[in-house]
Amino acid sequence: MASPQVDLQQLIPSDLPDGRRLVREAKERAEAIPVGRARYTEIHGAASDRAFKERCRDDGTITTYINLGYKTWAETGDAINEIAAAGKRRGFRLDRVSLIPDRRMGLPPGLREQALAETGIMMYDEADWVGAARDTPVMPVWNDHNVGSPAAVINTEALLRAGFGYIGSLAQHQYGYPLWDDDVEQMARAVQAVAMIAAKRSDGVVLESYVEDGFCASFHDLATSLGWCMFHRYVAEELIGAAHSQSYGSTFADPIRKQAFGLAMEVANVNRVPPSFTHGDTNSFGVEEDFDRNAVIVATDVMYTIARELKHPTGGAVHATPVSEATRIPTVSELIDSLVIANEAEQRARACPGIIDWAPIYEMRDRMVAGGRRVLANLLSGLEDIGVDIRDPLALLLATRRLGASTIEELFNAGEPHSGYPRGFEPVVASDTLVRLLARKDEVLANLRRSGPLPDLRGIRVVAASGDIHEYGLFVVTEALGACGAKVVDLGTSVHSPEIAKVAVETAADAIAMSTYNGMALSLGRQLHEQLDARGVRPAVFFGGRLNEDLDGAEAVDVRSMLRDEGIVPCDTVEEMAIGLRDVLATRA
Repeated sequence: MASPQVDLQQLIPSDLPDGRRLVREAKERAEAIPVGRARYTEIHGAASDRAFKERCRDDGTITTYINLGYKTWAETGDAINEIAAAGKRRGFRLDRVSLIPDRRMGLPPGLREQALAETGIMMYDEADWVGAARDTPVMPVWNDHNVGSPAAVINTEALLRAGFGYIGSLAQHQYGYPLWDDDVEQMARAVQAVAMIAAKRSDGVVLESYVEDGFCASFHDLATSLGWCMFHRYVAEELIGAAHSQSYGSTFADPIRKQAFGLAMEVANVNRVPPSFTHGDTNSFGVEEDFDRNAVIVATDVMYTIARELKHPTGGAVHATPVSEATRIPTVSELIDSLVIANEAEQRARACPGIIDWAPIYEMRDRMVAGGRRVLANLLSGLEDIGVDIRDPLALLLATRRLGASTIEELFNAGEPHSGYPRGFEPVVASDTLVRLLARKDEVLANLRRSGPLPDLRGIRVVAASGDIHEYGLFVVTEALGACGAKVVDLGTSVHSPEIAKVAVETAADAIAMSTYNGMALSLGRQLHEQLDARGVRPAVFFGGRLNEDLDGAEAVDVRSMLRDEGIVPCDTVEEMAIGLRDVLATRA
């Protein structure tokens, strides 16, 4: 592969700290940090969370997992205990809970109160961290807004002291945070946090990644996704020395692709570190609250995953997506129902071990593995060709963060050139992300054509961005609006109001298309308007996503009407946005 045409100075500043030195210093710091003990490991008589998962892998035990994060640990802990008690009555056991934090937890403590509140838990002191490990019979996992964030070092120390066994997430090293713009320092802290975790490897502590919270959710080829996972293993395991767990699952709807990718991940998992979990499918639910239909989707998805775990055990827990996931934050009752579904799916998977033909799954796995190895080789050799030190973990994380997912895939993919695909190559195994993107774009355009010609958006300039890590909707928006003739400036994910307003001025944008799923839609809209007003511009603003916010003690209030009062147009569909943009253009004319 030819060397990429990339300016090294844009990727690696001349005064970048030595990542190897950061690793040594962080490991020395970690020596003085005691590792706590979680109640869950005591109950199961295991030396560590990893040791228990290895035992489950060896004896064929299926464990379970949920996501949960109310605003405080006290409220969250009560809900976990309620679910655990229900399990005793209804015949299931909850093993793991990923505590879903407010994004502010990724900021240093001094900045947290200055940022907008979002959905998720805040840990305020040591008692909260220790309580999460000790107050329930369920093993806590901290996946989000830690490793990869500006708060990586301080949070990792708190997690080690409390007794968390799986600490993440390296996959989030590309995340952006409000009130923070120093990516060099952010990546330096990520390297230090991974090194602290590596120092506790003999205590069973594992560096966690949920890979679809990172670039994997954006890649169009599962070979690229696997190659990226191999790259992170190279950084974490070979360069820093951590035990690295990689979990996946939410962006997969096709059961063949999903199980093939899981098997490919295990080929890459040469040190046999048990993954934390396989996440349930979160992308197949419709917009409507058709929970009966969703329950069938959940049961099918989790049964295939359990069947793979029974045939090729990894020790990873299984996750059944609550049926309300697409429309609102699931209730405790709905989380309990999801665990009942998982329990019943396990019984049925055990009863019919020969029902799945694994041959096509193995064939797809092998294609992914071969392609993933090519991607890894292309990536490392390409970076080395432009002068990046591929033995320095800081240089690698910073360079790839600055390149971004689409550029990495365009430069280092394993496919054959093909102009008919969005990134100029034919995927080895197309990701569900790409399949959904192309299908949804065609659906949007077909819907628009039903009422006449496509909206003519030629001449209109749109700045499109996601305020969090959710990228699928952004893909569809940019592709569909571009097909209608709009000039779309795609800022990507985790973009904040000042940057959006700045680019809106620089591009003389007619409109802004923003998505948000973090439970802060009204505050975000007001903040964006403040930033635009400060620059003396007021393009039309369209919001999509989960448009709610906690207000006056009420949780997840629908704020669409309040957004309209602020002069922001809420959109349930891309079609609505396209028609609204056409009207903006007509008004301007």
